[in-house]
Amino acid sequence: MDEKNSMAESGGYQYLIQKFGKEKVTSRFEFVNKILQQYILQNQYESRVSVCQNIVEHIVIDYFVDIDRLKEFQEIELVNEIKIYSYLSYWILRHKPLQIIACDGQDDLVFVNEECVADFLCSFLFTKPDNIPFIAEQKPQIDEFVKTLRYHLAYRSYSAQNIELMLLAFNAGRGYQYSVDYQR
Repeated sequence: MDEKNSMAESGGYQYLIQKFGKEKVTSRFEFVNKILQQYILQNQYESRVSVCQNIVEHIVIDYFVDIDRLKEFQEIELVNEIKIYSYLSYWILRHKPLQIIACDGQDDLVFVNEECVADFLCSFLFTKPDNIPFIAEQKPQIDEFVKTLRYHLAYRSYSAQNIELMLLAFNAGRGYQYSVDYQR
């Protein structure tokens, strides 16, 4: 985040710096920026898509405003990882920081932000635990989940709360399956 022009330090958002600390706000900005840049590199979109830094600043500010309200309302000190991923995903979807550089012939990039968020959420869901191969018979169910997630983000209404519920439901299913497996 540009130290001189940081939105969090101007325009009435100084309280976010005071409440969360400059290091945390800057760290979250770098985290979001890294995710977006990695997505571009992994998909070889360097010449077709760029990240709008001003939009990333808006994402981070809106995220912290939500987290601040949430912490106060729910009387929690620290938010869990699912809330972090849910609220960041929501604001990335809302603000669309990935910008198509040239508009002609870029039909495959129409939902680039939604695809990025779907990959972001899947990377969260499928890395705990790490390196677990899918059982062949179960792969169609997992593929259907990912396909439906992508479709939902592109064509359906979403909120930070329903993204959070989806992540919680996925983890609950994982916990239920673990229980079933260890009772046999």
